[in-house]
Amino acid sequence: MNTKIVISFVLAILLLSSCKEDSGTSANLPDTTASNFALVLCEGLWGYNNSTVTKLNLFNFNVINDFTAIANPNFKIGDLGNDIAIKGDTFFVVVTTSKAIEFFDIRTGRLLGYITFEGNSAPRRLDFINDSLLAVTDLYQDCVYIVNFRAKRVEKKIQVGPAPEFVVHFNGKLFVTNSGYGDFRANEPKAGTLSVVDLNKMAEESNIWIGPNPIEIVLDKKRNLMFVSYNHLPSFKDSVGGIVVLNPITLERIAEFKTPVRSMHLVDEDGSLFFVGDRNVSRLFFASNKIDTILVNSDSKENWYSIAFDTKNKNILIGNARNYTIDGEILIFRLTQQNTEFLAKVSVGVNPSKTVIKY
Repeated sequence: MNTKIVISFVLAILLLSSCKEDSGTSANLPDTTASNFALVLCEGLWGYNNSTVTKLNLFNFNVINDFTAIANPNFKIGDLGNDIAIKGDTFFVVVTTSKAIEFFDIRTGRLLGYITFEGNSAPRRLDFINDSLLAVTDLYQDCVYIVNFRAKRVEKKIQVGPAPEFVVHFNGKLFVTNSGYGDFRANEPKAGTLSVVDLNKMAEESNIWIGPNPIEIVLDKKRNLMFVSYNHLPSFKDSVGGIVVLNPITLERIAEFKTPVRSMHLVDEDGSLFFVGDRNVSRLFFASNKIDTILVNSDSKENWYSIAFDTKNKNILIGNARNYTIDGEILIFRLTQQNTEFLAKVSVGVNPSKTVIKY
């Protein structure tokens, strides 16, 4: 064979290989070990001890399912994970039936510690007060605990209303939704209200009527707005649920929107609120008093369960619980000025109930 031809052939192959590496997206993707990912809490099924966390790459949508099992092969998150939150380089999971708050390294998923609750407890939702304290509601004890997560101990138990769900910290106060557990405790005192807790006095100072079965609280600190959702009750045949808007400083009730609500997510940049309804995703623009339908779920086999918005990439992340008993999905849509574009569907654990994002 002609030597010049061989050399030319080898050089051509090397050149092509070099061009492929330079133009390939995978080689140039940012590191997502400690940032640019989402954590999806999959609550599992009650009694099955199968709650998991999925780590989702926000650039190429690769997933690591049961993320915490990698660094903790003999450890399970537990039964019915109900909340997940990020604080610095740590993420926290509230596990209701297992009566625990667990915290993990955000890079590796390694278990850093846990706090357990005794007796007839059911920790539900949490929010951080400062770099050492968090507040967590207890569905069965009708209280909110003040927990020192560094010392791993409960500092205070504050009684609120029946079956508290979400808790939010703002301006020296805690705001807690008293759900009444749907119809089950709807007629008890304080059911359907928002408890206002003074952290200086470590006591409940007032209650604000919201509506039947209030659940979720989303706080817009930039605009001094608080969105509180309440749900349909089976005993109220004409009930649809809604969103109440409050001023968290004056506690004034500003507005109410009658609409089914399952999950909410605030866009910090413009103050708009994404929420999942019965069979759609809507976006509330409070300043203009307008609700736009963004996506419609036309597949009867899909049950959209949660929502998050990736502000950096302008992507909507929908937790699809499917039939609530099998592995769920995250549906990813690109939001444009005119419409939405379907990008990807990835498999996660059972009942993806909350997604948090780390940039």
